[in-house]
Amino acid sequence: MPDAPSRPGNQAWHLGASAAGVVAIATSVWAPPGLVGDLLVLVVAVCSLLFALDAGRRRGPLRWAAVAGALLAGLAMIVAAAVFLVALARALP
Repeated sequence: MPDAPSRPGNQAWHLGASAAGVVAIATSVWAPPGLVGDLLVLVVAVCSLLFALDAGRRRGPLRWAAVAGALLAGLAMIVAAAVFLVALARALP
């Protein structure tokens, strides 16, 4: 299949996905402590990952930025899920 031309608007998607990955990592640093903060980090990481995966499907010269954002968000989601499960297990009797 020949390479389809990319739309100029896709670059904004790619840069936004990269920024979403950075926000997912940064949220784990600045989130409030406790179970609610852990849930917040998990929700932000999942949303960032879904956005980055959608942006990664779009063609363009900055597609690598969307893939990098997806990797950052995926790693943040794995860590956030583990931390949330541990905090939830401690909170339950």
